[in-house]
Amino acid sequence: MCCVVRKSLLIGITFSILALLISGCLESRAGRRQSNATGELATRLILQGNCGSCHTLQTQDLNLTGQVGPDLTRQGLRGRSSEWLRQQITDPSSIPDHEVVPGFEGKQKFMPIMDLASDHELDALVEFLQSLN
Repeated sequence: MCCVVRKSLLIGITFSILALLISGCLESRAGRRQSNATGELATRLILQGNCGSCHTLQTQDLNLTGQVGPDLTRQGLRGRSSEWLRQQITDPSSIPDHEVVPGFEGKQKFMPIMDLASDHELDALVEFLQSLN
């Protein structure tokens, strides 16, 4: 009887561990799907905004080669806050020269304001830019 109880207990623990592992994997995939959706939205906004006419941005989905503005390919490594990026996108001329990429001082006033329909679009674009490493 003792062996039967141990086997039942061992089987129960094994199933519990498997259930936890599987649920963790499913949550991880759900997060990745949301991240992919955010990336797709941001990519669409970047293309619609014609950002590649000024900026270089090389990612899996984008091959932009503009030379007027700074290269955005590794934007996430610059450590810009979400608030800074939001301001750059919605009011670029308000960014002081000492805060822009060296060599591009004064050019922020030529960047057009992105006409975004929603905060969700702005959030997606900011999240995407911060993820670029």
